[in-house]
Amino acid sequence: MQMSPTSRPVDSRGEQLAALRRTLFTGREAELRVLRDLLLNDRRGCFVVWLHGTAGVGKTALLQRFGDEARQHGRTCRTVDMRCTEPTPEAFSAALEAQGPPEVTGVLLVDSGELLGPLEQWLRHVFLPGMPTDALLVVAGRTPPAAEWRTDAQWWHALRSLHLPSLDDGEAAVLLRVRRVPEADIPVAVRAAHGLPLALTLIADARARSAGTGERRPHWELRHSPDLVRELLRLLLRETPSLAQADALYVLALARITTEELVRHGLGTSAQEARQLCAWLRGLSFVRSTTEGLVPHELARDALLADLRWRGAEKYERLLGQLHGYLAHRLSQRTGDRWSNGADLAYVGRDNRVLRAAFDWRGAHRLMPRPARQDDLKTVLAGVEEEHGDQAVLLAEQWWAHQPSAFTVFEDARREVVDWLIAPCLEAGTAEMPDDPVALAALEQVSAWAPLRRSERLLLPRWSTGAHGASPAVAFGLTTLWATTPGLAVSWTATVGEPASLPSVLALYGHQPADSVLDVDGRRVTPFVHDWRLVPFGRWSHTLPTRLLTDEPPAARAPAVAPGPPMPWPDFADAVKQAYRSMRDTRRLAENALLDTRLVPPGSGASALRDVLTETVARLCSSPGQQQLGTVLDLTYVSGPRSQQAAASRAALSFSTYRRRLSTALTKAAELLRERELYGQHGE
Repeated sequence: MQMSPTSRPVDSRGEQLAALRRTLFTGREAELRVLRDLLLNDRRGCFVVWLHGTAGVGKTALLQRFGDEARQHGRTCRTVDMRCTEPTPEAFSAALEAQGPPEVTGVLLVDSGELLGPLEQWLRHVFLPGMPTDALLVVAGRTPPAAEWRTDAQWWHALRSLHLPSLDDGEAAVLLRVRRVPEADIPVAVRAAHGLPLALTLIADARARSAGTGERRPHWELRHSPDLVRELLRLLLRETPSLAQADALYVLALARITTEELVRHGLGTSAQEARQLCAWLRGLSFVRSTTEGLVPHELARDALLADLRWRGAEKYERLLGQLHGYLAHRLSQRTGDRWSNGADLAYVGRDNRVLRAAFDWRGAHRLMPRPARQDDLKTVLAGVEEEHGDQAVLLAEQWWAHQPSAFTVFEDARREVVDWLIAPCLEAGTAEMPDDPVALAALEQVSAWAPLRRSERLLLPRWSTGAHGASPAVAFGLTTLWATTPGLAVSWTATVGEPASLPSVLALYGHQPADSVLDVDGRRVTPFVHDWRLVPFGRWSHTLPTRLLTDEPPAARAPAVAPGPPMPWPDFADAVKQAYRSMRDTRRLAENALLDTRLVPPGSGASALRDVLTETVARLCSSPGQQQLGTVLDLTYVSGPRSQQAAASRAALSFSTYRRRLSTALTKAAELLRERELYGQHGE
């Protein structure tokens, strides 16, 4: 018998609850459309629908909503919840019979279908063949239907499998408004829930309770509600994991992509145990298996990270340090895909306060970096024009013609270019180069305080998406280039405008601001500089976890280029030569210009400068490949005879060879002293 969906009065508690469900239900229009078509189509071939998705995505709510609609259309509806039903034919049949004669069932709803287990075979071979021809079975579970459903020819057209994704931001906002969440709180809640209806509901409840106690925070995050985190994890996991499984979950939360290799190195387990742990992770409803490895739902990732930090700093620091160390070593060894490895290393520190504020990390695991191709150029130039203007486009075109390898693009899951980075490499004395005022200023600045040597390169990250925030692609690209650019001596990253997202990230990474320069359009560009000759990538990556583990702003350090320009390099090199020539003349040494530099403490005299000069000679003598240069300086100015002819004889060199070697040694000593002036002794 058909009944009008609008004529039935609300005259029972069940119907009142159904009306309330209809009021609160949000989204799922596409899935409901499929179910309605199957419900109302008498000649359908499909009579089994399998809804699957992560815990909390709204499967039960969709089942209930569809059941209400089926009843409104006069269909007899039965529900079997496998959470309270044993997975045996007898228990299943008893649960069904308790609701009325099974043969009059029009729609059968099975909730928590992942608990069916061996009962799936009985459903296929015994139960379903005996159902009425107009009956419809809808199963909702955390996992897709077993392979037997998809490989058995008789079920190809009879079964429809539907994956339930998270709600989009608009649908999530509607749900929160229905729950009467204040409009000002909605963006924070939407961001924290990552589209999971269960999380939206729990967050709305938590925010409502905190509003009543005056504990609301303007910048609320999931980590601020440990009770909510615990409840989410209980619902997502259903069973308490073992200690090893819990550690594997934390690796899953920290890593961009989780593999057996990463679990093995991150936890220090055997290959067999890592394989078992990854197999267990793969079976969780909120974990997705990709071609690269395992990826959790964003909400599960956030909840697990919050739980890890709640359990104590020591465990979090140890695990972050182990993962970061392994990923940095893998990147520096240049094994595998360097872009993917660089993204992995940059991602693992994302829970730092600066990185959380600078970038939107949602979906960042889907960003796939690669070198740009000719067919990418139009997209990249359009982005440059939008973010940096017409004149920047003209320069970018010149850089493409001069150095296309400087262009990196980032694709999303649809293989569309969504981000890009333009970072040319410069060398001293390069004749052919675009007339780029920022590139010329970078070379001039570096040559003034630490000149590039032969085969050394300056990396100039010139333009990027993410320069004004949002995308972490720039962090992925820069990390990769810092580790893998051949001959990299200095990175000089250009930053423009507000907000200061990229500058704050570079400061966290230990890069120092230098004097601003004018761009081609008259805007000020502030560079952030790092000299990789003094702090190589291995030492830099070893100290980075310490900075990542603090939520305090990066400590201020002396800038890489002093606010007042240091002595020009030619004058500095000449002062070093004069100082060595005055080593034995205290009066003349006391007048040397090096006493006004940071090589010695303010107010120091000739004795302190002499000690610095002597230490530099000793450093050369002890450096592999530099001993002969150190010996020449030592014999000439420190411990040898007073005449250069005698020094050449002591060194067993012809006088012409001795003079050439002495000139080289003085230049090398000046370079070492310049590094010491700017960065401290031995680059510390």
